[in-house]
Amino acid sequence: MARTKNKHHKKESKPILETFVQKVTAKAGDNAKYLVNPKGEISMSDAISHIIEPYRNDAPDYHSFSTLVTFACTAWNASVLPDAERDEMLNLMLNALPARKRDRGEALGLVKEFMNRKKALYPDITRLIVDFKVTDLGDDFHIAVASTLQKES
Repeated sequence: MARTKNKHHKKESKPILETFVQKVTAKAGDNAKYLVNPKGEISMSDAISHIIEPYRNDAPDYHSFSTLVTFACTAWNASVLPDAERDEMLNLMLNALPARKRDRGEALGLVKEFMNRKKALYPDITRLIVDFKVTDLGDDFHIAVASTLQKES
């Protein structure tokens, strides 16, 4: 069954987002500074959705969609890190993947494509993603993303 793209799940996503915020708050502690859908800022969930858009139809089930979002969030963070940290992060990601060289090469290619899409679509956004959650809504997926504050230029 094909999933239809529905951009707004206000009725269903509010409890999902509230639960996600509670989880992130509990994990990060009271002194952590992060954002979930801040007023006047781009929604990081929307940004990740835009980055994965060309591949959305290739991920019809929860596992494949969640993997796609994981790669997009990895790409986002890698694209805002300094070169040395970015290379270290990508190497850690590759080492966590299955040993097959082809799988690693395809994953790295996809992450690099997502990095290029992030840079093209959101060149001035330097917030880091600290956590995300994908929820299966039955006819679509909901992405919730928590991020750090924007770095000062």
